[in-house]
Amino acid sequence: MQIHFTDQSITRLLTQLNPGSNHLCLIYGIGGCGNPLDGTIRLKFNTIPPANYIKIHTNWIPVYTEHSTFQFLDDNLIIDFHSGQYLVKSNNQIYGYFYNVEQGN
Repeated sequence: MQIHFTDQSITRLLTQLNPGSNHLCLIYGIGGCGNPLDGTIRLKFNTIPPANYIKIHTNWIPVYTEHSTFQFLDDNLIIDFHSGQYLVKSNNQIYGYFYNVEQGN
């Protein structure tokens, strides 16, 4: 998996970084119906990524996610910031819009 941050997303994420809380995690949650294809994506800053998460190198900071997330997302993702919200997309689809990145542990 490859993840590319746009300049707009980097600029915005820099305003949200807290000292020591700079591990960005991409979390794929299974939808309310229990169908894994009906899931949602969340972005969250953590001080320490969960032990079972895999580090993905990007054009900016690494992103951490569970290995099982790979089966639900395309191989090349873009994290963008447009019109006041985050956008995670690939060449094939848009995965979701975000109003903010969550602050975790």
